[in-house]
Amino acid sequence: MHIKRKLALLAGDLIVIILCTCLSFMARMFTFQNVFSAYTGAITAFVLCYLANFYIFELYGLHGSFRSAHYLSRYILGLLGAASVIAIFFYIFPDWKTGRGVFLMNALLVSVFAYGWRLLFEAVFGPDKNRKGIVIIGAGNAGRAVYQVLSENRNGFRIEGFIDDNPGMLNRKIGAHSVIGASSVLAGLARRNGIGAAVMAIKRNRDPELLKAVIESKMSGMEIYDMPSIYEELTGRIPVRYLTENWIALTTFHGVRKKAYTTKIKRLMDFVLALSGLVLSLPVALVVAIAVKLDSKGPVLFRQKRVGLNGKVYELYKFRSMRTDAEANGAVWAKKDDPRVTRAGRVIRKIRADEIPQMWNVLKGDMSFIGPRPERPEFVDILNEEIPYYSLRHSIKPGITGWAQVNYRYGASNEDALEKLQYDLFYIKNLSPFLDLLILLRTVRVVLFTNGAR
Repeated sequence: MHIKRKLALLAGDLIVIILCTCLSFMARMFTFQNVFSAYTGAITAFVLCYLANFYIFELYGLHGSFRSAHYLSRYILGLLGAASVIAIFFYIFPDWKTGRGVFLMNALLVSVFAYGWRLLFEAVFGPDKNRKGIVIIGAGNAGRAVYQVLSENRNGFRIEGFIDDNPGMLNRKIGAHSVIGASSVLAGLARRNGIGAAVMAIKRNRDPELLKAVIESKMSGMEIYDMPSIYEELTGRIPVRYLTENWIALTTFHGVRKKAYTTKIKRLMDFVLALSGLVLSLPVALVVAIAVKLDSKGPVLFRQKRVGLNGKVYELYKFRSMRTDAEANGAVWAKKDDPRVTRAGRVIRKIRADEIPQMWNVLKGDMSFIGPRPERPEFVDILNEEIPYYSLRHSIKPGITGWAQVNYRYGASNEDALEKLQYDLFYIKNLSPFLDLLILLRTVRVVLFTNGAR
């Protein structure tokens, strides 16, 4: 799957950066001493800065060629970003500082060999290399949804067609593929055509004969996936409209498990991040407060009711970015180029500075630093009625940033709320320290490139 290929690309980068850093020390110092023990701090700084910047500049995306001009421009920006952070890092920690020769040689070696590793990776693990044939069981809405995902994503599968027991669907064209038979031919496909995988895309009414054919195929070596799981792995979101109560009941949601990370460590991290954030952002907050006050009449801070953990309503704080009469006629979704936004509001929204006061909500315990974005009670009442399983997003604390925020645009409709719920459920299901770190890194990227602000 593409997640394994991303991890392989990252692992290769890790090896390349470590080797290049060691070589730069050896070449500059004219010695082959044990550089790991002599320059542990410096090597760690080089590795972490390069990997973090490569991630921020989307150098682990597998949706295009590494040879494209677009990718090359991001690659150069990632290298420059890493070099800048490394220079700042060594300025802050002078004991770990290295000579300019080591710094420049390291940058040169990494830029050449990290890109060379990408060209090798593309040649060996490109989109058309070693792909496994897969059939989609079910040509209905769920089957078409997973077909679209398999078609659009560079992954380890090669679509062979659909399987459907409805005689009227035989040979029916769906996209570039057809319904090639009923479930009775499934086991034979693996033996005759070398098809190694199938995805079950039937939400309900799974016929006993169908299940028998699926089990027989599985016993003959075919890999069987359920539609929600493969959709989740390929897209980073859970297909809400194609879930069943049975799938939810039997699936582990790590975010609600009573483990040390979710009950203690995450809260400690929230407190440290929020307190540090408030202190570090104080100069920016003062400038923003003055700008808001001078730009329009009204309070500097904006308070609004939001729905939090277990549906509890709390008061959220933000810097005011709209006119005081913005909702004189009731609550409405924010929209692009919203006329209610003030001049100062447009700027502070673009750089996300209006979110700074929410760190006080995190200190109070109303919110987490990372989690589903809190929604207003007026909208929640409507969304609970219109979107299946919407209330599940309230099973953990809301956050200032989250998986939906770094993957999807600003929500301004019920359809947007559905899309964001799919990301929120992915986060709740897969919550871990590693996923939280990824979200923090992506948040840096979103803020740097001012994506999605309204």
